[in-house]
Amino acid sequence: MAHDLRTTISPVYPELLDRLLSLLPRSISAPALTALLETFSSLFRYLLIPGIDPKLLDQTWSKICAVLPKCLGEIQRALAEVWGGVLRRMKAGPREKAAILLAENAGILEDATAWVVVFACKVKFDHLFCCF
Repeated sequence: MAHDLRTTISPVYPELLDRLLSLLPRSISAPALTALLETFSSLFRYLLIPGIDPKLLDQTWSKICAVLPKCLGEIQRALAEVWGGVLRRMKAGPREKAAILLAENAGILEDATAWVVVFACKVKFDHLFCCF
């Protein structure tokens, strides 16, 4: 089913990502924000991580970087948690590229970048996941 979803949504991924990201700077309820973040997590898990295309990674990160400065700190932190999960799930090569992109934008997204690193290396069940 995930493969079917990938082939259906892949052609419209950039457009879908733009629409979803445009919701982040808006004032939305906590349940709506939770649903939006879960949507990002699923979208990245099924489309971005399995078929990691460097171009797609670049596009996704640049779109996130364009939107995050317009968001409240709490929303930046929440999306950083999602992106940290993406980094944990990536294979070594794409993870290195994602870490480089993160470092290149650290000056613009200081807090969000720090939160991504925190969530990418978070402790779970007495194991430290460090992807850097």
